[in-house]
Amino acid sequence: MELLAVVVLYKRSPQQSQTIQSLIQVFQRNPALNAPVGVLLWDNSPAPLRVAGLPFSFDLRSAGRNVGTSGAYNYAMEFAESLRCPWLLLLDQDTTVSEDFLLRMVGYSEKFRDAPEIATVVPFIFSHGVLVSPRRLRSFNRVQQIPVTFSGLCKDKAYAVNSATLMRVTALREVGGYSDEFWLDLSDVYVFQALHRQGKYMYIAGDLRLEHSIASMDFDKEMSPERYRNFMAAESAYIDLYLSPLERSAQLLRLLVRTVRQYRRYKNKIFSRITWEYFLQRLFRRRAGRLERWREQLGKRDIPDIANGQIIG
Repeated sequence: MELLAVVVLYKRSPQQSQTIQSLIQVFQRNPALNAPVGVLLWDNSPAPLRVAGLPFSFDLRSAGRNVGTSGAYNYAMEFAESLRCPWLLLLDQDTTVSEDFLLRMVGYSEKFRDAPEIATVVPFIFSHGVLVSPRRLRSFNRVQQIPVTFSGLCKDKAYAVNSATLMRVTALREVGGYSDEFWLDLSDVYVFQALHRQGKYMYIAGDLRLEHSIASMDFDKEMSPERYRNFMAAESAYIDLYLSPLERSAQLLRLLVRTVRQYRRYKNKIFSRITWEYFLQRLFRRRAGRLERWREQLGKRDIPDIANGQIIG
């Protein structure tokens, strides 16, 4: 086995998962992929799923609670190690995987087998027609889109969304895996920066492009207030833990601008109110107090899963 594809499910059946439905089509067209590609289905739902009748061999694990992407990918890392599988292909439940993509990722895993400085291989990701990944990280918590014309090794501070990332197992182990604290939102930013600090870099596969549904791109249909609060808490904590005092101060202005923009743009005004709450929190509460409150909230992980404006599960 060359790579282990791990699909993280939360309150969705295989029939509701865009990722699994696309994998079904891929393996039906090319059963030979069963040799280099293993599949791990990781279920974060409170009630365990029952899965049968898929046209590919798979292992199913159920956490019985929401351990987020971090818990799922850390277990997948350990599982891959037990199989002596060198690569993980990280997937969530909302990514369309093509046959060409899977074949090319197998090819990249073989090409970079003996290039330990390359920790990840990532495609260009589009959500709702907008290019969203990968991105460079700039000062003052700014992000810069990497042009689609780029292909090759990226040694800048950068990150990509977790889903569709080819991750070297030994590199992930070297940085201690994903963070238990950034268990969902900003888990990708955290792990890519941890890899970068260890001199492990991202290879951008400019020949690969995928469509992926990201809730933050569609507040009116795919974002719930609970999900947004979780994102805001993670963002605030990441800034407090890893950015400079000047950058932390600059976040005040960013939150104020975001509050106004969200109030004007979205029908549901609760999102702008949540952003305003975090503006006030950063203005009046000390850094230590903000981090303490965030860590108290980490245990609350029952977040509604939204699709097309409807709660799933």
